[in-house]
Amino acid sequence: MPRRRTPVVLLLLTGAIVSLVGPGRASPRTRTLHVPHARAAPIKTQLPDVLTDVESGAEDIVDYALAGDRSSATSAAAEVKASANGPAATALTASGVPARKVRELEGRTNRLARVARNGPFVQIALAANGVSQLMPDLYAHFRNRVPPLILALDYFDREAQLRSLARQSVKVTVAVEGLRATWPRVRPKVRAAGGGEEAAAFDRHVRTMAGLRSGAAKKVQAEAIRGLELVDELERVFTG
Repeated sequence: MPRRRTPVVLLLLTGAIVSLVGPGRASPRTRTLHVPHARAAPIKTQLPDVLTDVESGAEDIVDYALAGDRSSATSAAAEVKASANGPAATALTASGVPARKVRELEGRTNRLARVARNGPFVQIALAANGVSQLMPDLYAHFRNRVPPLILALDYFDREAQLRSLARQSVKVTVAVEGLRATWPRVRPKVRAAGGGEEAAAFDRHVRTMAGLRSGAAKKVQAEAIRGLELVDELERVFTG
């Protein structure tokens, strides 16, 4: 049975409450608490086809440039530019993507179209990969089964290959460091999705890339191409 408080204790408690509440204020029993409503997380919309078209178009241009096909590279770059400055920009803006990101995509595709007309093939490929660099961040605004950072792995492997072709050893090192920093953020998701073998293979690839000297151009390029193939396998873990 609970003990009954003495009048002295009650008086002391009353005095304490008055001193805390203050004159003219509601007591703690009657005061109304106003709790702000928690903001609901924005619902992501489905990844728009026009954005995937820009991504795949940029990858095609890399292939055209590496094959020395200027005609195809030029026409594809014009299409990518038109999409990025038109329907893709409209879809991104309607989905709440910040204007600065939309402008960045437009700027990079505009540059790609300029370089494609008469620039060196390796520079065309680098400009196209520069468009691909934006995709992980843009894809993150939408609902998609594949984690956006897997696209970053693709970008870094391609960047290492192209910088090696351009004989830019310092930038090869930067690309490899980007690969090493990004992979640990993706690995847990791959393993959780049942891609243990694929994750182990990419572990080995990253170690190999990190162990290669940037000046060993042929080995860097060959291993980077292998990395691009492994990225395709990572994507299939999520798409079936």
